[in-house]
Amino acid sequence: MNDQAASSATSTQKGSSQSRVDSANTEFWSELCGSSLASMLGIVDASAESLAKFDNWYFDFYPYLLPFVAPDACKGKRLLEIGLGYGSLSQALSQAGAVFTGLDISPGPVGMVNHRLSQLHLPGKAVRASVLDCPFADKSFDVIVAIGSLHHTGSLVRALQELSRIAVPGARLVFMVYNALSYRRWVRWPVSTMRHALSTRGPSWSKPQSTESERRAYDADAAGNAAPETEFFARAELRRTLGGWSIEAMELKNVGDEGPLRSAPRPFKLRTIGPWAGLDIYVRATRK
Repeated sequence: MNDQAASSATSTQKGSSQSRVDSANTEFWSELCGSSLASMLGIVDASAESLAKFDNWYFDFYPYLLPFVAPDACKGKRLLEIGLGYGSLSQALSQAGAVFTGLDISPGPVGMVNHRLSQLHLPGKAVRASVLDCPFADKSFDVIVAIGSLHHTGSLVRALQELSRIAVPGARLVFMVYNALSYRRWVRWPVSTMRHALSTRGPSWSKPQSTESERRAYDADAAGNAAPETEFFARAELRRTLGGWSIEAMELKNVGDEGPLRSAPRPFKLRTIGPWAGLDIYVRATRK
């Protein structure tokens, strides 16, 4: 096989692999992220009252989310949100005056966000597509928000390339991905976590792939199935990957209730453990 044929075969393999990831993500994420929470809260419909109950719990549990995203700073800005889940943040962004567009690979979240916007007579719309192949023209958005979605795409690099394309110079990007070096990962998967830490130091160490048990610990559907694709990141990786963006903030946030943490008050855990070994990395950056 000559070099050109080998390159073509490799490209075809990658395309086929990505198609499988996209198909699996479409099916998995059509069950709304937050469905288990809704069930716990006794929510059985999508009325404005039920969704407000969900949102109040959600933003109280993640008190840092709205301050980091800063919806009020998005007023009048063309904003794209990627990965919509139950639509809590989507609604808050539209209510704050953003010129809102939502994007998700699955029909469930798209339907929920469009329902929310229609029910409250809010402007904006959600569309179904992959962030790896955004259906938008170059320089279409002033703000892009992606909380907990880019690490499921199968290619953060390609996703960021697309976001660079559709963002205007000076656009703001706010996103969250899972922290590869969090306390949870050191405690539960120390070997894999150590390999990941070493992989950030040079090419002699390969980055480990996430296992099913790791993926399930972060995202599982009602039947207990793990998310089909999850990639964990260290801050050093993100700094290298964000070459077309100027990083304004990169902060660790969020904690769970594993082991001895179970009985500790969540506000205390968020203040003490979150900033140095939190589960998530929150990034705010500006398009160069």
